[in-house]
Amino acid sequence: MPSASVGASMPNHSAVTVPVSEPRPQRRFEPRLIVLLVMWLAATCALSAMLFLGVRGTDRYAVPRVLLHVAYVAALLWHLAKSGPPIGRLPEWPRGLLDRWPYVGAAVVLAILLLFGLMDGGLALLLLLLAASSVVLLIVWRRSITVRSAALGLAASAVALVAGGIAFWRHGFVAKPMLVFMLVFIPPMFVAGGLLVARTGLGAVRVIEGRYGAAARSFLWGCLLFVPLGLTNAAVTSPNPKLSWVGRWWHPLSLPLWSGIVEEVVFRTLLVSACYAMLRPAFRRSPASAVVGAVLFSAVTFGLGHGRTVGQLVSTGLGYGLPMAVIFARRDWEHAVGAHYMTNMVNWVMALLRV
Repeated sequence: MPSASVGASMPNHSAVTVPVSEPRPQRRFEPRLIVLLVMWLAATCALSAMLFLGVRGTDRYAVPRVLLHVAYVAALLWHLAKSGPPIGRLPEWPRGLLDRWPYVGAAVVLAILLLFGLMDGGLALLLLLLAASSVVLLIVWRRSITVRSAALGLAASAVALVAGGIAFWRHGFVAKPMLVFMLVFIPPMFVAGGLLVARTGLGAVRVIEGRYGAAARSFLWGCLLFVPLGLTNAAVTSPNPKLSWVGRWWHPLSLPLWSGIVEEVVFRTLLVSACYAMLRPAFRRSPASAVVGAVLFSAVTFGLGHGRTVGQLVSTGLGYGLPMAVIFARRDWEHAVGAHYMTNMVNWVMALLRV
């Protein structure tokens, strides 16, 4: 990516003249765009009708719901894979790191994945590893930390707290230790993730680049692209009587910012870019393989982090976590935040309407 604010203190990774975070020019009426538009309209209309007919908490139209979900995710992944920056133009990971043992990073990633899957406290272990890694990266790359990135990390934590953290804690949806842990470590994770993104060239963080208008547009595009997934999430979720406290019009607008910011900092900005950085030496001639491994790692941990079942791995991990990881890698963090926001917002609208 690198931004002007951090690029001056970083080594020159390649002679690429076109920023790798910029999407390649698009042609009109490409097949993938037509398929994506058709699937977006079909899924949005069909799922909206199902919600109107009261499918929440029932098995009605279960098969059509699954088919629409799978078809739209497939169309979205096709579009994202064929657009955005060419993966072959990702800058070389700095020489000297794991040159003699290029497969050590891949072995570490595999070991963490196995521990995550086998241990009951896998999510806690992963969060501790990411928190510790972010602190180490900030110490090693301390000269690359900018006032802007540090301020944005603190702002992200504050917005998450005010938008949803306090409400979730008061109503028992987030335990106090987890709330405190997240709020304390979101700033260093955000800054460390931003530094990794700048060095690897995978994805982008527009606000760190100072491109606030582009960040806002990315957020809105992420919301728009994930409307069908938000409707799907609402359709398969049973009404929760514990959400009776949701009664203000702004609740559906503010509450999704908690998960949108916190989980996208953890599972996308830091986790995807760190996993890619560790896999890249083993796939130096095939950066696409490292990208695929990184987004799959994020998807699996995201799914199992929401429940240690095969169903959660498939539905949450592959159905939601995978497209979120891909949209981060092929677009930017703001797209992923918008995607996560929309995925949860429809549920909060249903809670407000008591549906």
